[in-house]
Amino acid sequence: MKKKKYAGIALALIALVFLYAIGSFLLQENWAANQPAGPLEGLLARWLRSLGRQGEASARNPFPPTPENLEEGRRHYEKHCVFCHGTEGKGQTPDGIQFYPPVPSLVEQDLDLTDGQIHFIVAHGIRYTAMPAFETVLTPEETWKVVLWVRRLAQQPPPEPAASPPEAN
Repeated sequence: MKKKKYAGIALALIALVFLYAIGSFLLQENWAANQPAGPLEGLLARWLRSLGRQGEASARNPFPPTPENLEEGRRHYEKHCVFCHGTEGKGQTPDGIQFYPPVPSLVEQDLDLTDGQIHFIVAHGIRYTAMPAFETVLTPEETWKVVLWVRRLAQQPPPEPAASPPEAN
């Protein structure tokens, strides 16, 4: 009886993969890392991403946004996060390294993650993406301070462009 149940589940999974492959072919999904996802892949990715945001959702940041905590969070962000997310937290840009899935912006106003969820993502990473786990690199306290800095990035106006040096005559 159990064998029939497992065989049925395996057959259903094979059928789903087959249907996904056919749908992907018919919709002409683009699988290049430097192109946006097609409609079928985008739908699947959004659904899977929504399932992964539940960890530590209700956890609150125990550190207030004092200048010292923000400075420490900024230092850790610049050491570990800038390469992918950029100094301003805007994520993947057209002229930067192309990841798939793309590196998300941390400054978008519709970033609907709680502090606990951001902490969980930084600590544990996100499988099948370029987001590594920092649990062995940062202490929980340091990770909370990075969360403070990420929140601060979304509130800051963009930095002023550097003044060009005067031209020599």
